Amino acid sequence: MTAQDKPIFKVNNEDKPIYIFKIVILGQERVGKTCIAKRLCFNTFEVDTTQTLGIEFYTYDLPITVGGDNTFVRISIWDFGGREQFKKLFPYYINGANGIFMVFSLVDLQTLLRLDWWYERLGEHNHGTTPRMFIGTKKDLVENVDDKTRVDKLVIDRFMTRHAESDFYKTSAKDNVNIEKIFRDLVVKILEKNKLDYDKLE
Repeated sequence: MTAQDKPIFKVNNEDKPIYIFKIVILGQERVGKTCIAKRLCFNTFEVDTTQTLGIEFYTYDLPITVGGDNTFVRISIWDFGGREQFKKLFPYYINGANGIFMVFSLVDLQTLLRLDWWYERLGEHNHGTTPRMFIGTKKDLVENVDDKTRVDKLVIDRFMTRHAESDFYKTSAKDNVNIEKIFRDLVVKILEKNKLDYDKLE
């Protein structure tokens, strides 16, 4: 069964999630942050996505078994506009975050280098140890660009070492590659970091 064929998990409006996690997506503009959120929540992809102005919110429910009971985790996804003028909203945006995606484009080196600014802000706001993942987007474009445009693996490895990153995923919102997986794996990291009870994430 492919990701596109997988049945959509739905809950009734009166059902209550056992856990609610705030997940924030950080990175420069036009790296594909909104595309990741929309692919997960709506299973859609738009080539020309409107730039996020400020903050947009999405929710997604993941089935989970806790103490033998079937329930669900609700993910509150905060998609933050990467433009310079929105960065003043960062303290509000990051407050209460349970998990973080650090996002760059695999075909734009500058989007990787500019993640330094976001890492510095995480430290300033006491989120240096918040569960996070390092995400490279636009995997579908990697083979169609020249070596000068493609982000070199050695550069990625050095960047990860410098920022103590251990979890790196290449994604494609267009082809739906690793989109649900990164959210599921981050939720597991959040559960384990906070020592929360669960049997398995479905």
